Amino acid sequence: MRSIIRQLVSRPAPGELEPSYKELDSRLIKSTRYDLGTQRLYIRFLDGREMVYCRVTPYAYNAFLNADSFSDHFFAFIHMRYLNYPVM
Repeated sequence: MRSIIRQLVSRPAPGELEPSYKELDSRLIKSTRYDLGTQRLYIRFLDGREMVYCRVTPYAYNAFLNADSFSDHFFAFIHMRYLNYPVM
């Protein structure tokens, strides 16, 4: 079992491609990606920060992508509901 630190700071192997992000039209969020295997939601903000939200269900991610306002949905349903940490 890999240590928690190695999991948090692991990077793709040289031959692996960097996961692609979906660009969003939002006043707060630049782009997002979702890892189904780990149920982690990665969000890049316009100010340059990147956060990871843990244990986000596929249903919650789909609801986020289909929201009328990504920013409003983020604050109402993601921001304080999921354990999160900054990407280093």
